[in-house]
Amino acid sequence: MDGYQEEEDYGFKTVEEMQKEQELLENAYNNSYLMLTNKVTMDYVLDASESEYGFVMAHNSHMGPTKVELENMILFFIETEEYEKCADLKKMLNRKYPESINESLEEWL
Repeated sequence: MDGYQEEEDYGFKTVEEMQKEQELLENAYNNSYLMLTNKVTMDYVLDASESEYGFVMAHNSHMGPTKVELENMILFFIETEEYEKCADLKKMLNRKYPESINESLEEWL
């Protein structure tokens, strides 16, 4: 037991904790996408608010998404192979931040 306690002291996470963090991140990116594209209903927000994580988002809903937040969302949806979402977010990124029109993915990393 002492060895296990030492691992916790060094900040090691269990697989379960890492899975929960990943699920929280997925919820945040998906909720942000739904909000930014006006595809979310009030019923969805209320249901999500009562879930384990609440209605979390990957951007500041009062200020709107920053360039970096939009880029991170696009990178997330590339990783999950949800390319329609990438296209929607890229259009939004280009509209809000015109300097991003000619940027490549490599510049974001």
